[in-house]
Amino acid sequence: MMSNKKIAFRNIIVSLILQIVTIINGFIVPRIILVYFGSEVNGLISSINQFLNYISLLEGGVGAVIMAALYRPLCENNQQKINGIVNAANQFFKRIAGIYVIYVIILAIIYPLFIDTSFSWGFISSLVLIIAINLFVQYFFSLSYKVLLNADRRGYIVSITQIVFIILNLVLTIVVVLIYPEIHLLKLANSLAYLIQPLFFNVYVNRHYLINKKVKPDNKALQQRWDGFGQNLAYFVTTNTDIVVLTVLSTLVNVSIYSVYNMIIIALKGLVNAISSAVVPSMGNVLASNDTRRSNTTFNQYVLLINIVSTFLFTCATILITPFVQVYTLNINDANYNQPIFGVLIVLANFFGCIRDPYINIANAAGQFKSISKYAYTEAAINIIVSVILVVLNFGLVGVAIGTMLAMTYRFFAQAYYLKLNVLYRPFLKAIKSIVCMGLVVIICNILTIFIPKTTSFTFESWIIYAIPISFLVIFITLIIFGIFFENDLKGLVGKRLKG
Repeated sequence: MMSNKKIAFRNIIVSLILQIVTIINGFIVPRIILVYFGSEVNGLISSINQFLNYISLLEGGVGAVIMAALYRPLCENNQQKINGIVNAANQFFKRIAGIYVIYVIILAIIYPLFIDTSFSWGFISSLVLIIAINLFVQYFFSLSYKVLLNADRRGYIVSITQIVFIILNLVLTIVVVLIYPEIHLLKLANSLAYLIQPLFFNVYVNRHYLINKKVKPDNKALQQRWDGFGQNLAYFVTTNTDIVVLTVLSTLVNVSIYSVYNMIIIALKGLVNAISSAVVPSMGNVLASNDTRRSNTTFNQYVLLINIVSTFLFTCATILITPFVQVYTLNINDANYNQPIFGVLIVLANFFGCIRDPYINIANAAGQFKSISKYAYTEAAINIIVSVILVVLNFGLVGVAIGTMLAMTYRFFAQAYYLKLNVLYRPFLKAIKSIVCMGLVVIICNILTIFIPKTTSFTFESWIIYAIPISFLVIFITLIIFGIFFENDLKGLVGKRLKG
């Protein structure tokens, strides 16, 4: 039987490939929309997607709850228990799909009435309905099976399926804009391509698992869903508040600027999350063994890996994100995409978002949803209140970035302190040391980059030439600083990858 270490490593590799494909797609498709349809359409699509994603609040974090419930029966090969949990999940997600249909119809009617834009009600309403197809397909047909595969450490299957879909989606996008560039047709083609995923998941699960749909749903597995709701709410508020606040209190042009910067942030977070999501099921498997010492060793290596990767990526981003956006939006003159202060703040905000996730994930894997939900609600409140106040005070993009940063910073320290008192009883000093390390890397690298030649007007080629020495500098400083503060953990990580 393959060890946790090998399984995690395989999932990490495939997840990273997925993220590379996602990043390429994420850069090409918005650029196509900007060039062919303009910033206002790009901002409109970003705004619609965020409002549609709010239906996921009804899910109440049940995906994480189900994964936590599945770890032990999968470890013990308890097929009856697995069937009961999967059937309960499938039943729950189909109910969400039904509610989602009602929500989409209401949104399609009301949303166009509150948007300051030149587009007609029919144009916006029909676009809402078309874009909504994706989430409906996910909830009604495939989400329960995706959760099962991830919990069973077969995330690589999910990743491979998504890679195929993304490539197909990109091809369809290019074909549509070359033949008949119409945004509704483009999004309809994207939505129809999404049907491939549930078909594959159903075939794979039916062939590799003894799923009996007649087994009574184990609704006890969902009993913590209301406790998981707090975390799910916090996640969506923290990630979606910015665009919603800008849509209501600012302009679609600002939404477009935000979405371009956020596209890069999503790519960086995707790389970190690819590693994290590949490791979490193995962490859950270790926790199910009730071996606290082994769990602490595994978690130390897990969190160090995430910290090093996050520090490298987001330190580079503090220096490179605005020059990249200038290159990406070259010859697009309907908005000012040169926003260096906003760029640095939104990078630092999501830096904290990435390094907090291991602490949240380990508590979730241990089934501690109720205990940590209060931190989730507080995080959500901080983000909403600060963002709204600062945007009303005309801080605009900078205001929403500050709100997000304060919320994520709070959650990091709250979760690290919780882990000191519960689950692994991990010293809080380790979290403080990691922050010191990351702060030193960011400060030192930003100071040293003063000595690297920089042009005032970037092209793609000059940005690459500028980015290469910065990347080498950042990884060098990152490894030195973490090597000084976490020598033993780093040796364990390099020597054994993720122990398990």
